[in-house]
Amino acid sequence: MNTRVAEMRSRVLVVDDDLETREALGTVFTTGRNSCELASNALGALALLEHHTFDAVVCDVLMEGMSGLDLLVRLRGLQPRLPVILITGAGQVSDAVEAIKRGAFQYVTKPCDADRLRTMVEEAVRATSTETGGRSRRSQPPTAQAQTDLIGDGPAMLALQSRIDRVAMSSAPVLITGETGVGKELVARAIHDRGDRRSRPFVAVNTAAMQDNLFESEVFGHVRGAFTGAAQSRNGLLTEADGGTFFLDEIGDMPTGMQAKLLRVLQFGEVRPVGSDRCHHVDVRVIAATHRDIPAFVREGRFREDLYFRLNVLPIAVPPLRLHREDIPALARHFLAEARRRAAHSAVHSIGEDALRALTMAEWPGNVRELASAIERAVVFSSGDALTADNFALASPVPRSNVSWPLAEGTPWTVLRLNRAYAEWVLEQTGGDKPRAAEILGIDLSTLYRWQRGQHD
Repeated sequence: MNTRVAEMRSRVLVVDDDLETREALGTVFTTGRNSCELASNALGALALLEHHTFDAVVCDVLMEGMSGLDLLVRLRGLQPRLPVILITGAGQVSDAVEAIKRGAFQYVTKPCDADRLRTMVEEAVRATSTETGGRSRRSQPPTAQAQTDLIGDGPAMLALQSRIDRVAMSSAPVLITGETGVGKELVARAIHDRGDRRSRPFVAVNTAAMQDNLFESEVFGHVRGAFTGAAQSRNGLLTEADGGTFFLDEIGDMPTGMQAKLLRVLQFGEVRPVGSDRCHHVDVRVIAATHRDIPAFVREGRFREDLYFRLNVLPIAVPPLRLHREDIPALARHFLAEARRRAAHSAVHSIGEDALRALTMAEWPGNVRELASAIERAVVFSSGDALTADNFALASPVPRSNVSWPLAEGTPWTVLRLNRAYAEWVLEQTGGDKPRAAEILGIDLSTLYRWQRGQHD
């Protein structure tokens, strides 16, 4: 690892369970007036964050116990403006993509170049300092960040904003529904920021990303000796959210055994840590979100009906991007500015009208998240100063290769044949880049290889 010193004024938290790597990274970020703290695991990092202020976190993805991705989710709930840079192994494309989806500032693959990593942290600290006016993230007052991120003034977005304003006046549970990528967490944060609890914590947890055996301990806490490795007692996320908002993303994937415990929180505010025979009370507003068909899950016995009724007091449906296309130009310009901030050396400075028209006409099955990713890629890979429609070939809903598609002629195609043909087209568009094609398709590399061989999943 190259450790050439570069000027940086920041306090960095390094989290890695490998001693050699951890100490090497500590050397990288301990220069001049800078300081660095080291943690050997995610729980140690959370303990340090309770008592110290940091400007950035650099964390390995693969660690014993809580992974770097799970720690990222925790930090997004506790300190949403604290930039996190994740380190992934070479070839772990899915981890890198998931890191960006969950709100990481950036990711870097091993082996790490020290200068690049240091520059990345400097950019993260500079960007965050600009957003917060140079104030400490712990001491800054609540802001309307979520309001500014809900971009668009079309009829659908105006109706959504109005509903958020009404819901924010209450403290009753909220159930946010919508397709993947529409921005359900942004809606939850907007509700919190516009309500009476805005000065209290907003704690978020993705139930789909958390292992079943860790869920109860993470959410409800545990006492010392409750299980192997529980060397000390710790509060759960519900206790950390006391007085504020507890956001459960992907509630449809919550373990069945935990649903009854959550129901008691909603009914009585009761929290019982793992291994304890005592309950304590919390005052939290619960907001849940899902892209699943919960009523269908209820009918199938996969979700408790009484919990569904308790959560669905104030429902909010977030519209897919195709139903408010008029907002795509404003969203595109916003994501362009965000992408340029993360790619400071990119030549791109603007987006052309032809590109905006192409983006507005595209289907966007991945919704706002897919649009943001498309612009991020274009900013990184484009060599021109303005993005054009050609930079967004993959945004077109109509395949432009010679692959034959099952339109209205011949025998209908099987799903397997359709998967294989579409995968071949995406590979053609990416120049044979399999990791990138798998990212676009939303599958892992092994699935892509199976599709190419014509095998079922």
